[in-house]
Amino acid sequence: MLTLPDLSRQHLIALGFGFLALFFANQSLSAMAIPYFQMTLGIDPFWLSLVIAAPIMFAAFISQYVGRVSERLQHKHGNRGVTLHISGVTSGVLFGAIWWVPNTWSNADVLWYVLALNFLFSIALTFLTINVKSLAFELSRDETQRVKVMAFGSLFERFGTFAYFWLFPLAQLSIWGSIYLGIQYVGWFIGIVLIAFFSIVSAWCCAPKKVTSPSINTEQKNPFERKKETPGNAPVYINIAKPPTDERTKRALFLLLSLTLIKFGAISIFTSFDFYLLVYFVKGGDVAAGAYWKGILSSTFALVTLVMIPLFSYVTIKLGKLKTLSIIYWLTALGAVLKWFIYQPGNEWAVIIDALLGAPSWVAISVIIPSMLADLCDYERKLSGQNKVGYFVSAQNRVINIGVVMTMVGAGLLLNLVGFDANAGEDQSPGSIFLMRLCLAGGPLVLCCISLMIVKCYPLSEQQMALSKDAIHGI
Repeated sequence: MLTLPDLSRQHLIALGFGFLALFFANQSLSAMAIPYFQMTLGIDPFWLSLVIAAPIMFAAFISQYVGRVSERLQHKHGNRGVTLHISGVTSGVLFGAIWWVPNTWSNADVLWYVLALNFLFSIALTFLTINVKSLAFELSRDETQRVKVMAFGSLFERFGTFAYFWLFPLAQLSIWGSIYLGIQYVGWFIGIVLIAFFSIVSAWCCAPKKVTSPSINTEQKNPFERKKETPGNAPVYINIAKPPTDERTKRALFLLLSLTLIKFGAISIFTSFDFYLLVYFVKGGDVAAGAYWKGILSSTFALVTLVMIPLFSYVTIKLGKLKTLSIIYWLTALGAVLKWFIYQPGNEWAVIIDALLGAPSWVAISVIIPSMLADLCDYERKLSGQNKVGYFVSAQNRVINIGVVMTMVGAGLLLNLVGFDANAGEDQSPGSIFLMRLCLAGGPLVLCCISLMIVKCYPLSEQQMALSKDAIHGI
């Protein structure tokens, strides 16, 4: 049975509210922008996707810089509370302001307004993301604890999925008087309560670390260098956002980031076809019926994930991270093959099987791989004497942002390549339907095989890292 992380209640609250704030900050914009700006205001979908994607890509490129600044602030203040507080409140206010755009403006003016605020929002969100995840890394003291901490945070993210599906329907309620007022009320509620307030709670509960090691020599010119060891003194680790120096660490980091990009970028491009097949193949062009079954699929996935997170986290602790990743990728590969048979007319209820076999992949990307990154960060800290948590978290954040943009752009391009015609409605060509089915099943299958190869050649097992640490300490 998986138990809670061995942390104080204060730190558990900090992690839970921090991950919830991150979830709503990352997911709410796209969940509300498409139905409001595109479907209600009639803004061109291409330009809207560009306005959403460009700031995300910009945030990917500044992640390393944000990581360095965050580590300096953490070193200065002794904890991440100040940065979490400022970045959370700023993110919340900017998110709410996005929906304040007057509906009387032209489409071009609306796009420029959203683009400007979204750039500022993405910068603030990058600070919030890196510091919440860095906090999770820092509160994890060993391999088992890291799995539990990441599972705890992932569960809170999953709880958020049950709410964000209803954000736009909430804005459509008649009590607001109009959709234009409703979107503003809901937008400000998300910004002030779900992002800013949750971040403030996380910051308040982010207590400073107790310094038990010798004080840092204030005469050193560079405060981010490791203090020189003296006889009888334990080494002092200073946070510094620099790349790892060990070659095996570099290779391991590259492979973990590759698994992250495959999931957030490549696989998501192919799995985005499930909605199109439900509408245009399974339900013969009935958008409402297709959307209903997409809702069944998404809700089942969210529910099953709540069970899979503790289950596979327990398996991870018992079998190890690499073995559990292999099991998950084999299950996902089986699910990819079955997609060919599930997404056919008359097999609607089989989407539950798709959710059952696909849910473990969320555990891989939200629990196991982040805990392996934390292990790697700790391993590099033991080797170099420098705590590079800011670098590892910012590198992960950059890859996730690139993957999200890849999905936004790649899904549309691939739809065009397979011959999908939005104006044809239910009269899609048989060739186009066949290629969409092939992409939905074949794409994830090939990528799961690549992921299995990456796991197979991962250079640092938990046992190898433990042996290396023992050698460093002369055990």
